[in-house]
Amino acid sequence: RMVRLLRVAGGMAVYAAGVVVTYEVITPKPPLPTASTRCCTFSSLAPNYDAEVERDEQRSGIVNMRRDLVQRAEGRVLEVAAGTGRNLPFYSAALVKELFIGDFCEGMLQVTAQKLAKLRTTAAGDDCPSKVTLAVLDAAALPFADGAYDTVVDSFGLCSFEDPEMALKEMARCCRPGGQVLLLEHGASWLPPLRWWQRHRLNRHVQRYGCYWDRDIMSLVKGSGLKVIEVKQYHLGTTHVIHCAPQVLDGGLD
Repeated sequence: RMVRLLRVAGGMAVYAAGVVVTYEVITPKPPLPTASTRCCTFSSLAPNYDAEVERDEQRSGIVNMRRDLVQRAEGRVLEVAAGTGRNLPFYSAALVKELFIGDFCEGMLQVTAQKLAKLRTTAAGDDCPSKVTLAVLDAAALPFADGAYDTVVDSFGLCSFEDPEMALKEMARCCRPGGQVLLLEHGASWLPPLRWWQRHRLNRHVQRYGCYWDRDIMSLVKGSGLKVIEVKQYHLGTTHVIHCAPQVLDGGLD
């Protein structure tokens, strides 16, 4: 009897999987949204974003990845695509003398500003850098001089940029020779079925979250000319922690 029940359950599971796959294959994909539409998506997500992702980031270890990455930051620090400021509590006042936080979405930065103000009123605020600036900016056209920062940080920004390779080149340009570019990103998995799913669901995912989750992160980083110092991958290759530096050639930056 148990064998029969298992066979029935297995058959139902296969049938259900077949229905899901068939639905996914035959359902028309929505068009990819424009940059302005995606910015509106980020703005609508901003007020509840932290509450929505906090549990998942805790369980998946991403909060610890954020902490470990940001604790390397030192000197004059630029964070690109900072979103709602989820990295903010991890910067050290002892190491960071100046912190510039930017994002393309003003709604996200408003949440960051509220978070910063609240952090200043707590004991943890004592370890927050004293000089923090927030501003709306375009990661592909950063308004800073060459080599202006000792550390450039980006977490989960490459999936949201219209031109991620140009954004990486701008990060490299704004980082001084001998400085560091610290990246925490997600992209296409190395596992073929998961990678297929990411690409198949891309349009719907971008429409819902504004995020291109199927990008080849390492190809983008290497194509930007950054020197890769250390790479760690998690979650079947969908999460990357990358420690980079600007390439220094004879005569200056590449």
